[in-house]
Amino acid sequence: MTQLETGYDHDSPDTLHGLAYVAFQELATRIAHRNTGRYSDDPVADRIMIRIAADENLHMVFYRDILSAALEIEPSAAVQAIVDEVLAFKMPGAGIPGFIRKAARIAEAGIYDLRVHRDDVLMPILKHWRIFELSGLDAAAEAARRRLAEHLDMLEVAARKFEARIAGSTAARIARAG
Repeated sequence: MTQLETGYDHDSPDTLHGLAYVAFQELATRIAHRNTGRYSDDPVADRIMIRIAADENLHMVFYRDILSAALEIEPSAAVQAIVDEVLAFKMPGAGIPGFIRKAARIAEAGIYDLRVHRDDVLMPILKHWRIFELSGLDAAAEAARRRLAEHLDMLEVAARKFEARIAGSTAARIARAG
């Protein structure tokens, strides 16, 4: 309710940054909504979330494809905007009270976590844009791309640590119950 009452304003410095953000955000919400439907274990809720996720996917494709055109027209500026948004990415609900606690529970439930964020949100769009294959970038865009590669590596390490922690917690719970 807080999110709906206050709204959400992603403070983008320019159109390229805004487009990059929404391309990732729409895919992130598509996946989170779809996984929420599955998690609900309620067929009606699942069908509703399937429909919402389908709409989110259409939005993502629209923004992703606009950025594809931007990468053809102004590749260096587009790469810098993409990298800036990946490095600073936050879901729209990040400002609601108790978000970190809620996000942790969502991650533990397998709805949306670092692995999903890296492998199912960031990587498919970055591969679609062929971000690591682009040539002719200026020095600032090349530096941004290196920061992106480092960030993706860091997310991989963090995702593995989270998965190990969850696996350990699950094993301990099973041992206590058994």
